[in-house]
Amino acid sequence: MNNIRRFGLSAAGIAAISATVALTAPFAAADTASNGMTVVGSNFTTGNAYTINILTGVTGVTANVYDTVNGSNALVGSATSTDTAQASVQWTPTTAGSHHLWVVLTGGSQSVPTSGPVDITVADSSTSTTGTGSASTLFPLIANLLGSLAGGNGASVG
Repeated sequence: MNNIRRFGLSAAGIAAISATVALTAPFAAADTASNGMTVVGSNFTTGNAYTINILTGVTGVTANVYDTVNGSNALVGSATSTDTAQASVQWTPTTAGSHHLWVVLTGGSQSVPTSGPVDITVADSSTSTTGTGSASTLFPLIANLLGSLAGGNGASVG
């Protein structure tokens, strides 16, 4: 009987811990996409490289990727689509703030003037942190929870 009760408390404890971890885990944003243009990543920070994928529809199309930040346009890079009808460019933001990424497609057998835009907010890497919370605050909570399930004061589980 004691083994069954201990197993039940163990299962309840594991369920409680799993629920607590799930509720305190940070949520990650997915890739940002618009009109055939995808910026791969999340929590964008200066100094980190990100891939920009552009669907061109056909091979041989050149994708010129631009970044508008603080009112200035800058060419990020160019790539020509391959047999997958996709082009990829690397983007490493150097300025924190709002970035407006857009693409001009030229050449090939189709005439598509633009792709995107995608708006990204970039944080300064020197002040940015990833994730939230702390494991040191989670352990006392779990100990108290397990203690209350065992009928104790949370100081020990037995």
